[in-house]
Amino acid sequence: MKIEPQQGSTDRIALSVVTGFLGSGKTTLIAALLRQPEMRGTAVIVNELGEIGIDDAILSEAADEPDVLLLKNGCLCCTVGDDLVQTLWGLVRRSAGAPRQILIETTGLADPVPLLLRLMGDPRLRDTVRLDAVVATVDGVNGLAKLDEQRVAASQAAVADRRLITKSDLAEPRHIEALRQRLLELNFGSEIQTVSHGAIEASQLLGVSLYDPQRRRARLARWLDLNRYRSQMPLSDSGGSAFVQVNTRPSHAASVRTWLVEQEGALDWDILSPQIGRIIENYGSSFLRLKGVIWTIGDPRPLVIHGVQRLFHAPVRIETWPGEPRTSIVVIGDQGAGAETAVELLREALRAAVALSVRIGA
Repeated sequence: MKIEPQQGSTDRIALSVVTGFLGSGKTTLIAALLRQPEMRGTAVIVNELGEIGIDDAILSEAADEPDVLLLKNGCLCCTVGDDLVQTLWGLVRRSAGAPRQILIETTGLADPVPLLLRLMGDPRLRDTVRLDAVVATVDGVNGLAKLDEQRVAASQAAVADRRLITKSDLAEPRHIEALRQRLLELNFGSEIQTVSHGAIEASQLLGVSLYDPQRRRARLARWLDLNRYRSQMPLSDSGGSAFVQVNTRPSHAASVRTWLVEQEGALDWDILSPQIGRIIENYGSSFLRLKGVIWTIGDPRPLVIHGVQRLFHAPVRIETWPGEPRTSIVVIGDQGAGAETAVELLREALRAAVALSVRIGA
C-alpha cells in the first residue's frame, strides 16, 4: 500500500467530539458552551443508552437556537454508527442550511476510536465534514481511579486534543495534581485544563484542527504541538533520530501509551510510503491515533499525515514549516496490541528512508 499526497480543503464543516467517562461532566460542559454567542449555529448530536433522552432536553434548554439531535438505544461506537452517519449527512444537506459546526456528545462508555473511524471512513463525510477537536472530560474527584480501572476511560483521555479536569470545586488540589500527572503520562502533547461547572471559553476548546478556515491556512504548530512533547521529556539522539516512549504506571489500562519519533534530514517519500503502508496493514489496529509531519526530498513543503488504526487520510501538503524542517510523528497506541513493535519499525523506516536519500545524492 502506497499513500499518495493530496491538497487540503478548508471548506468543510468543523466537527468536534466530546467524550469522557460516565459522570465526568460532558453535558454540563456542552450546555455551558451553547450559552456562548460564538456557538450560535452549532448542531449537537447526543448519544444515550436508554429509551428516554435526558441530555438532549438539558442541552435544548441551554441553546438560544437549539439544534440538538438524540440517538437512542445504543453506543456510537457500535450499534448506532450507521444512524450517526445518516444523521450527519442529513444535517449537512438539510434544506434550511447546514450548521456552522457540529458537536457530538458520546455516551460515557463509548471508546472514541471506533467513532473516529466511522467519521473518517465515510466518503460522503470526508468531503463535507472535517474533524476539529476531540475533547475529553475527566472527573476531578473519581477520574484517577477510572483511568486505572477502565481502559475506555484511558482511551478517551489519551486520544483527545484537549482534556478537561472537571469538578475542580469538589476535588482536593493534591488529587487534581495527581490526575494531571496521570493524564500527562497517557499523552504529553494534549493540553490539560481545570474547569468547574463547564466554565471555559469555546475558543480554548474548538478550532484546533490543522486548518484555520477564516485565514485559509494551515496551523501545524498548534495542531501537532510538538513543543509539549519535547518540553516534558528530553529526546535521546542517535544518528540524527530521536525516540521517546512515554510509559504509564502499572494498571489495568497501562497498555495505552504515547510515543514521539523524530528524524533529521529529508526523506525519500517514494521509499517511505510503502513501508508505512505495510506497518499500517500489520499493526494498524494498535494505533489509537497517529499524527505527523514528514520532511521529504523533492518538495520542501511539510507533508502531514493523520490516521486512526488502519484508516488514514491521504497525506496533505501545506505551505510552510512552523520552525526548522524535521520529520516528527506522534503515536498513541495500545502496547498490548503491538504498538511498541510498530513504533520501532516506524523508526527504522524513517532512518532507512533518510539514509537512502543521502546515498543517492538527494
